[in-house]
Amino acid sequence: MQTSLAGNPYGRPFEFEGSREHGILMIHGFTATPGTLYPMGKTLHETTGLFVRGILLPGHGTTVEDMAATRWHDWLRAAENAFDEMRKICKTVSVAGLSMGGTLTLLLAETKALRSAVAIAPALSVYNRKSWLAGLFWPFIRYTEETEYIPKKDFLNEYNISYKKTPVRCAADLNHLMRTAYRNLSKIHCPLLIAKAGRDETVRPEKMDRISGKTNGPVKMLTLPQSPHVCTLGPEREMLFREAAEFFQTVPEGVSV
Repeated sequence: MQTSLAGNPYGRPFEFEGSREHGILMIHGFTATPGTLYPMGKTLHETTGLFVRGILLPGHGTTVEDMAATRWHDWLRAAENAFDEMRKICKTVSVAGLSMGGTLTLLLAETKALRSAVAIAPALSVYNRKSWLAGLFWPFIRYTEETEYIPKKDFLNEYNISYKKTPVRCAADLNHLMRTAYRNLSKIHCPLLIAKAGRDETVRPEKMDRISGKTNGPVKMLTLPQSPHVCTLGPEREMLFREAAEFFQTVPEGVSV
């Protein structure tokens, strides 16, 4: 059994109180925790003065065995419930998500009344070919080991709190979320910012490049050429934070909120 992540403060949900005219909901990625978004959330709050909340998805931030007991609908329902809760306290709500959190952001934009959305390196297709076959292998292989983490230069390593194993069945569930989000992109009407990491080692860029041609709302693309997958902690994080803050504060002409 893996040591629990529950004692790490960066693995917990966060909230920054601010103007409730506009709230920003933030969703972390697969096997990860809110720590990957904490610096961005803090900067967005300080820059915009808005209410910002980062949630912890079911099965995350504790043990990998807890994650293995969850399914894709648990993560999606948690994101939907968090959005609905914020709508009760904020006049309008925008959503930002990283990796699988970006996938969930797209799914929310397809079904909920978002003011705007920022999908950061959204998982729509991944490089790991083994994950494509997770639906076949999970009854026989429960977990896969992650490669040993090596701290990166110009990277906020202390915030990158995640599991060292991956439940194979959960990888199959991620495949389901990716397919569903991509299939229903035409249902998105809110303004959308897509941030693409130029040195992404996890998700493939091809489907991100096709998003703008499949939605029914304005789409802005931001490329971070020197950034790894977790670009919220990488060398171009300040550029990402600045662009996201400006995007959240700007409503494109003709877009009603």
